[in-house]
Amino acid sequence: MRLFTSALASAIAVGVLAGCSGGLGNSVPSTSAQSVAPAGKFTYRMVSGVYNDANACSTKYITCVTVAKGSPGTAEICISSNSSCSGTSFPPYTWKQKIVTLKGKAFKSLVGAIKPKVGNPITDTVTEKGKVGSSKGKVKYVQDITACPSSGKCLKGEVGIITQ
Repeated sequence: MRLFTSALASAIAVGVLAGCSGGLGNSVPSTSAQSVAPAGKFTYRMVSGVYNDANACSTKYITCVTVAKGSPGTAEICISSNSSCSGTSFPPYTWKQKIVTLKGKAFKSLVGAIKPKVGNPITDTVTEKGKVGSSKGKVKYVQDITACPSSGKCLKGEVGIITQ
């Protein structure tokens, strides 16, 4: 099963993710932020690169990005206790990611990169490595993301990937 903590899944299920609504198109920079409150204490915040199509990006994803050959999808993510990614110093997390199909099988034609690997916030980029057909505006792949503090429980979530 794809990576989820029960607290994150519960938070997403009740619609704590504020966003993924609006117009159609590619990944677009956003000045507003999205958040998911996984354990009541920490929040994933999206500060840019949000895909704004409610039909494609369900609330089970942290966010969605659109990827095309030569045009990577990028989002900035942080974890905070105050629902904001600016003006505050956050403890660093160690980040890991992998890209899989909706059925959970590894998918090698899309490549994810998180920079820095230890930090908060991070920049998450998904790039098309090989020829990938269009998903016709729907999430067809996901990037499983894990963020672990130096001590304590890791947070897990997914970024939906739409291909053109």
